[in-house]
Amino acid sequence: MEFLVTYNGAAKPMSVPGSKGVIGRKSRTHGGAPDLCLRPDRTVSRRHCIVWAEDGNYWVEDLGSTLGTFVNGLRRHSKWKISFGDRIDIGKTTLQLVPSTLEE
Repeated sequence: MEFLVTYNGAAKPMSVPGSKGVIGRKSRTHGGAPDLCLRPDRTVSRRHCIVWAEDGNYWVEDLGSTLGTFVNGLRRHSKWKISFGDRIDIGKTTLQLVPSTLEE
């Protein structure tokens, strides 16, 4: 799954390998990196949310993060369907699901 990730005004493409992955922030003191690391944004929890593809749909679910996961401006506490172009706010970072540039 590919995302356009914006932090501090700079946007760059990033991806979650495979069809499921944890988005978060790697800690300098605790092991275990997320599948998509949003470091240096310290407002992102270590295991902030999970995203996955299932039956042609895309989903996001907060993992009990401190500041929450927002989809198009609304805080989502449970599993939520996302579409290309939706705005996902995680801490001070914004992600947008984009179509894959790789043939699958």
